[in-house]
Amino acid sequence: MKKKLSRQGFNCVTPKLKPIDARYGIEDQAVKLRDKINIELGETSKFILIGFSMGGIICRYYLQELGGINRVEKFISISTPHHGTYTAYFYPGIGTKQLRPKSQLLENLKKKERSFNNIRMYSFRTPFDLMIIPSKSSEWEIAENRKYFSPIHSLMLFNPKLIGNIQSILKEK
Repeated sequence: MKKKLSRQGFNCVTPKLKPIDARYGIEDQAVKLRDKINIELGETSKFILIGFSMGGIICRYYLQELGGINRVEKFISISTPHHGTYTAYFYPGIGTKQLRPKSQLLENLKKKERSFNNIRMYSFRTPFDLMIIPSKSSEWEIAENRKYFSPIHSLMLFNPKLIGNIQSILKEK
């Protein structure tokens, strides 16, 4: 996705947050995300934020708890477990536990959703997702929801229709 968007002239920053399993929690990853954004884009520039899977929840925490909402024009989440996922019971890390349905972190983010009044939000999912169970957990009531047919979770990032849709969103004023 980054290659295709970059070829279209979009400046894409893709921070690599470690550890990738968020074993120290979503909050830890969100702070790292904020710091990388500030290094790459400066501390005041506006941008569009895209988060995939757990990264979508990390982005939400950054937006809602760390002030990112003041800088982001649009937020696109792809295969993000907004309502949790039952697969989060299979891994013991803190961040994964926070992705369980009705976790304290997800409940706190839900309570503060009203802060999203001024940005456009999109949530994209595939009904075939075996990481986000149920896949409808990626539907987000306050976002524009769209469904794409990708055979598995990670292939959403390579779905040509989804990428085309994101290109259109990025071009919109």
